[in-house]
Amino acid sequence: MRADVIVLCYHAVSDRWRSSLAVTPPRLEAQVRSLLRRGYRPQTFTEAVREPAARRVVVVTFDDAYRSVISRAAPVLERLGVPGTVFAPTGFVGSGEPMSWPGIEEWLATEHREELVPMDWEELRALAARGWEVGSHTVRHPHLTSLDATALDRELRESRAACEGEMG
Repeated sequence: MRADVIVLCYHAVSDRWRSSLAVTPPRLEAQVRSLLRRGYRPQTFTEAVREPAARRVVVVTFDDAYRSVISRAAPVLERLGVPGTVFAPTGFVGSGEPMSWPGIEEWLATEHREELVPMDWEELRALAARGWEVGSHTVRHPHLTSLDATALDRELRESRAACEGEMG
């Protein structure tokens, strides 16, 4: 029997940032709680890919390692008993500065600038200690299909190496 795996893919969590990248904490909770009520069991991304523990599995992921993941998403998921998986663009982790690339740079000149600040390695390690999975998400968040083979290889290898080095 094959598992039914649903992967919820988020970015930021905010009560005030009206961006397609953000979900409010109540909406995040309602979406995850709905699947739990339907019998879905939570797992990290790697667990679900390697060997789903149940017939119905839900995975909650967050791209880009925005600081709101630890401050707003983690408390919601912990109340529900759900681990998360966060994918970090390692060239930005710990910078303390808002991230920028095509598609999010429009927010830099707004009151939502701070929503773009990534977590640091200590925060990512704290999530891992709480049962979360941390994965690489390139170094500088380029559009991968625009890279040549050498640049693509470098983005993926260096990001993975940074995660392995920092996360153990």
